[in-house]
Amino acid sequence: MEFFNIVQAICRSALSNPSSALIHQIERLKEALEKGGHKTEAKSIGTLLSHSGKNFELAPSRIHRSWKVFSGEEMSIKTQIPVDKESSTPLAEVLFPESLPDSPPLFSESVSMGIGSIVNEWKNFEKLIEIDAQPAQSCLIFGESGTGKTHLAYWIGRQLQLPIVVVRLDGLMSSFLGTTSRNIGGLFDFANRYKCILLLDEFDAIAKLRNDPQEVGEIKRVVNTLLQNLDKRRFSGFTIGITNHEDLLDPAIWRRFDVQVHIPKPSMSVMTQLIDQFMKPIELDEGETKFLSWSLENASGADVEALVRWLKKSLLLEKDKLNIVEHVRRFAVLNNGRISPLRRNLLVKQDDDIAQALANDETYLFKQKEIAALVGKNPSTLSKILAKK
Repeated sequence: MEFFNIVQAICRSALSNPSSALIHQIERLKEALEKGGHKTEAKSIGTLLSHSGKNFELAPSRIHRSWKVFSGEEMSIKTQIPVDKESSTPLAEVLFPESLPDSPPLFSESVSMGIGSIVNEWKNFEKLIEIDAQPAQSCLIFGESGTGKTHLAYWIGRQLQLPIVVVRLDGLMSSFLGTTSRNIGGLFDFANRYKCILLLDEFDAIAKLRNDPQEVGEIKRVVNTLLQNLDKRRFSGFTIGITNHEDLLDPAIWRRFDVQVHIPKPSMSVMTQLIDQFMKPIELDEGETKFLSWSLENASGADVEALVRWLKKSLLLEKDKLNIVEHVRRFAVLNNGRISPLRRNLLVKQDDDIAQALANDETYLFKQKEIAALVGKNPSTLSKILAKK
């Protein structure tokens, strides 16, 4: 058979690092040769396959290694958590699926679709291994504080029905030389032993730039230990890192994560959904919801929740005494850091000034009847006030 020596060499080279998909195709080649009457060539290919089968058992393909993701012992409430040897402080906390949030965090459509694809990969793990593929096995979630990063990680755990080993890396730092690296190694060994998600919170506490002149040699050794353990865990489970300060991370850390998700502050539409969700069972009209969103512009999801929870109490206790603008004004005074300086400076002014600001706003497009209801005036009176200003 012409060029068979080249075909044979290609098969021999490919079978030095076999996968089930590759073996399947070479078996098809063997069968085709037999049907075509090339029995000698088919026998040669069969010999290569028999030798590769032994190597395949000794050196598993990526597909077989991927099965380790679902191997390991089952966790229970009796599972012993590793502790710091010097202080006997637990190095992690285990959260079981039934205690994790069942509702997904509210993000923009693009972020939600991206997160959904990660969960979908894991839910269809068996289909992926049939084509010699595997789901993303690590995810770095970053963004400003209060944007829902931890909620997202917990929700992923609930969707995959896996316990989460929560590690706050700032708590691993020890004043004893070498103890921090030992703590990291012990935690990864623990997580690799069990079927779980490893969640590394406050990731920047350890994964700092190794070339930072302000850091001593010990932190550089700690980062190297972290990198080595991330590599070791790659085929042993799903790992999530969370940070508020992605600019502090060592570049080598970024390369260890298959997926890197930025969680932004809520947009106007997401802000409205958050307000409606947190306000239940109280319902606001469209103008009131829009005003809360306007007041919280550039705030985080956590800030939205704080305002809404405060507002619900305030409405219950003084609903008939104050308009909603006054309720929010009081919140702005008591929660200086949750309202932007621009909005806070407007909210502390008189209702007429606020009404003027809302009328001039080109983003939220308040109607005059909405503004009148917010500041407790009838539309005609408000119209005269705005005309004077």
